[in-house]
Amino acid sequence: MAREGKLTGIRRTRLDLVEDWLDHGISAEETCKRLSAYNRSVILAVLEAHAEEYPWLRDCTFVEFGSGGREEQVLGSDQDNGLLMRADPDEEELEDVTQSIVVALDGAGLALCEGGVMISNPEWRGDFDVWLSRLTRWLSNPAEKGSWQSGLILDFKAVFGAPRDVLLLRDRLWEYVRTKPIAISLLIQELTDYRLPLSMFGAFITKKSGPWQGYLDIKHSVLAHLTNSTRILALKYDLLPHNTCERLRLLAEAGHISSKHQDSLLDAWEYLQLKRLTIGLECDREGIPPHNYVNPTLLPKEEKARLKTSIQAVEKLVRLVQAGTGL
Repeated sequence: MAREGKLTGIRRTRLDLVEDWLDHGISAEETCKRLSAYNRSVILAVLEAHAEEYPWLRDCTFVEFGSGGREEQVLGSDQDNGLLMRADPDEEELEDVTQSIVVALDGAGLALCEGGVMISNPEWRGDFDVWLSRLTRWLSNPAEKGSWQSGLILDFKAVFGAPRDVLLLRDRLWEYVRTKPIAISLLIQELTDYRLPLSMFGAFITKKSGPWQGYLDIKHSVLAHLTNSTRILALKYDLLPHNTCERLRLLAEAGHISSKHQDSLLDAWEYLQLKRLTIGLECDREGIPPHNYVNPTLLPKEEKARLKTSIQAVEKLVRLVQAGTGL
């Protein structure tokens, strides 16, 4: 099916599903999980179709990183994937097949990753030992950090193929981070690389120039801090869930954050992701690519207050991680 170009309509179906879920009052948390599951079904269809022609693919595991690994995808989520290999196919065939897969996924609405985090890139393929060496090197070497942020390489899950080695890889990688001060310090550094977009006087800090002047990037300037801070605490306390909301609930249940702070963080996550989902639908109607920008001056009073409260809740979490984790 996938190889015959029959994925036409998948993109439209994805948009219609999200719109229907939100119209029926489904939460952003549940919508993102359903959307991520839908995207995985598309990936499975594409991989199964290719594996019929190239059986060696069944000896490999297709891995999803980042928001897909956390089940937190929105309409603008692109491809972040890798291939854990237990086969040794012809190099030219490997290049052709992996390129065909990512192109098919792009045609189905999972956009190509601008940073090249895809199985078509040799850096995102390899056997278990190669993957373990590569990921630990990226985590411990600031010069190589680049796009290989913790949000990508510490949150991942198997989509197609045997999951055993992927689970072992995740366990080994998380253990490495917990026991290597330099790796932990780099995760903390990521929290301070970007300033939260709220001044000490409570004013929103927006883009000063360019096409998004006056706008605020809710993904990179707010949501990333929430996701990364929660992950660091999950690492410290050895909490297994991949999903940010599930991690927050376990952190509160164990007493690592207060129940009140948990509620404010879950509300912040819900608001930010709902906003991103809504923006994605609006962009589709306008015929433009999805983005993560909002103009605070154009928001209704109540929504503006919710955005400010969300940023304050995230800032409190960041300070907790920076000052209270003993790092």
